[in-house]
Amino acid sequence: MNLKIRRLIFYALIIIFLILAFFIIPYSNGWRFDPGTLSFVKLGGLYLNVEPAEASVQVSLLTSVLGAGVNKLNFEIKSSFMKSGLLIANLFPKTYHISVQKTGYQSWNKNITVKPSLVVQIYPIILMPEKSNEELLKNKVTDFFPNTNYLAWEDTSNKLKIGGKIIKGNKFLTWLADYKSALVYDEIAKNYLIINPAQNNSALNISLLFDNLKYQKNIDPRTYELGEGVDDKNTIKNVIGHPLDKNKLVLATDKNLYILDFYKPSLEIINPDQYNLFTASGEEIFFTDSNSLYSYNLNKNENLVLSKQKNIDLLEASPNNQFVAFSSDNKLMLLDRTKSENGLTNLVENPTYFKFSPDNKKIAAVYDNNKIKIFFIGDDYELFNKKIMGSSSFEINSLDLNLPIAWHGNSSYIFVKSGTDLKFLEINDDSPINLQTIDTDVDKYFYNRQENTIYLIKNESLYKIIE
Repeated sequence: MNLKIRRLIFYALIIIFLILAFFIIPYSNGWRFDPGTLSFVKLGGLYLNVEPAEASVQVSLLTSVLGAGVNKLNFEIKSSFMKSGLLIANLFPKTYHISVQKTGYQSWNKNITVKPSLVVQIYPIILMPEKSNEELLKNKVTDFFPNTNYLAWEDTSNKLKIGGKIIKGNKFLTWLADYKSALVYDEIAKNYLIINPAQNNSALNISLLFDNLKYQKNIDPRTYELGEGVDDKNTIKNVIGHPLDKNKLVLATDKNLYILDFYKPSLEIINPDQYNLFTASGEEIFFTDSNSLYSYNLNKNENLVLSKQKNIDLLEASPNNQFVAFSSDNKLMLLDRTKSENGLTNLVENPTYFKFSPDNKKIAAVYDNNKIKIFFIGDDYELFNKKIMGSSSFEINSLDLNLPIAWHGNSSYIFVKSGTDLKFLEINDDSPINLQTIDTDVDKYFYNRQENTIYLIKNESLYKIIE
């Protein structure tokens, strides 16, 4: 083989290499020719996390040059010790219809747009059983107070019971001390009581203790000076648990706001004034008067004016205290405390209920009686195909206004009661909306986030939904 032929072969190989490289390099970087658009596009992917495991996932092209519903792809999620996840790669950047199904469960469907060179990840997909598995706990029940330690309820004779034993008081308020004691109110004697189930449901009269401490000379914890008794003849009008100390309460009269230590009896005035609403979260107490919204830092003993707002009638702080939501003059306002300017946002009008999500990243607002709006205020908005401060909107027929919504523990779903049906609603309003039925003929429902369990009252009987 002479030199000329060898050169021709060499040049030919170079040309072949360049031609192949022209196709191979883009191919290896995810480029493909899309016959629908007659152009080269970069592929994307989709990651799904599904509960329960072993669900069938069907992916179909929503629209294409060949018509809807072509190029169906079927994937099977296998059970594992870890969460069930599925990565669907090499998808053209188009909109797909995703259908997740499993025998014995309700289906989940959503239209999702795949973006070029990105893996689109969405919130967890949860399938509810077609028929709930109920366990009867008690008969003759009219109300229930979820607790991981004790079974507590109100029976049909209006008696409060913990562990099957009648307790003092006739109005249950809240659990205290990591669910190990209960705060109740006796409407007849007009006393607040702390019930200790570990000591045979013994009762500590907080109202009586408060009245006694008011007339004692207390030591001011900030100055360590002996002070005079408290000149306050008003009775307690509201009580909540102390956010940092399980042996203390925050309480208010028409004159002052106090911290009461019922383990080592002492009384401390937080602010000498009349307050309309107050709530506690983290290391802070938030409260209002007729003109302003305040915060009080329990560690720093520091009082701040957060916003000059009148006529506040509903108040809640987010779990991390970054946000404070309140209703003022028939408007739901959201205060972002990280912003020195423009930190106040008007969310909706005519609010009747609102609640922050467990992860601090959303707030659900109920307004106009049957409308729900979810606002995405954290950094996970892209999981729901939203923008920061974007929202999802829903309208629920015959929404139960006694407990309009309750957040699921993963902050991606809410429980709603429509008539007598308990529903499980995803907070993404992209089409189609998934509203699954948990149970029917429900009088009341309760969700215990600590144990991720649903309790129901149906026909004066208490049930627990089990897997």
